[in-house]
Amino acid sequence: MPVFSKNLMAAAIFSALVACSGIDAQDTEKLNIQAPSASQVAALLNPEDSDKVLDVSIFPEDNILAMNAEMRYFVEENVPAALSPRARLTYLLDSMVRPSQLGLKYDPGITLNATETFEQRTGNCLSLTSLFIALAREAKLNVYYNEVTIPPSWDMVSDNSMVFYKHINAIVDFGKDGKEVVDLSVDNYEYHYPQHRVTEQEAAAQHYNNRGAEFLNLGDNDKAQLYFRRALYLDPQAGHIWGNLGTLLRRQQRNTDAEIAYRYALSLNPNDQVAISNLGRLYRELGNKEEARKLEKIAENFRKKNPFWHYSRAKAEYEKGNFDEALTSIQQAIRLQKNEYRFYRFASLIYFRQGKLVLAQQFSDKASRLKLSAEK
Repeated sequence: MPVFSKNLMAAAIFSALVACSGIDAQDTEKLNIQAPSASQVAALLNPEDSDKVLDVSIFPEDNILAMNAEMRYFVEENVPAALSPRARLTYLLDSMVRPSQLGLKYDPGITLNATETFEQRTGNCLSLTSLFIALAREAKLNVYYNEVTIPPSWDMVSDNSMVFYKHINAIVDFGKDGKEVVDLSVDNYEYHYPQHRVTEQEAAAQHYNNRGAEFLNLGDNDKAQLYFRRALYLDPQAGHIWGNLGTLLRRQQRNTDAEIAYRYALSLNPNDQVAISNLGRLYRELGNKEEARKLEKIAENFRKKNPFWHYSRAKAEYEKGNFDEALTSIQQAIRLQKNEYRFYRFASLIYFRQGKLVLAQQFSDKASRLKLSAEK
């Protein structure tokens, strides 16, 4: 299955698991996967003729920061130009979220450019951030994309298929007066998370990646391929997008090309659990059992050692009403990472549903203490 962004950036639905944490060095060494040649990689981006200059005119052009007259008028009417930069930011944000004005709503499943987000009044984090940046620049604010390394978070789709989240927001730079983080999905962001600036080209690549995955999930392989190739044209070093392209090629039964894409993804990031899992599955389907077992073992070791995998399993079991199984999984997550407040908060919820109110309160208190400590 593809890697896509339900939230915004590099997210994943795939055959086994995905990680933002690394795997053991000894596991990485066991990969021993040869990187494909430059000509093989070029042929995936330009299948028409890899020896010729890539014809970018065939690619989609969504222009993620596009503005129209209505958007310019919105800024003019709601953000007085005479105000200070910080005051302009306040007015802009208020007008964007106030129900009587723009009334933006967060929808994790929709990837749109700025104009479309303005018209539809909804979108995922990347969509909302793109709209904010476009409007903020119209209001003469210095603003840019900001990628946030949030703790790993998954949603279970099936017993061996999940969605993996990452996050992006915006930073307004006031020069000597400091900076402000603007996040239109505050449930995903805390100020102490590691973060770094993302170029507009990288953000656009993620936009096209998301759209490609959406088309792939709809079964429109032709459009998916154009969007993935557009994304890789903008950010050819994005391993997770190469992995997505590999998934598309595998669905098209272009197994040799799929293997090249997965191998290249791993040459860019040997710790890419999505590519490891999907390449292992491909080898299994092709009858290469030895290589398949090697990759499956690495994936299994990761799963056992990663507390957030157990956390995701706990949530999946909880949703099914299997509270004992959910508790077993969340206890394992806590054993592996004792200072993650979300684990204790979820354990509290499980205990509450089991009627163990004293334990529920104890774990709730522990979660609150850990969260406060992390914010200091």
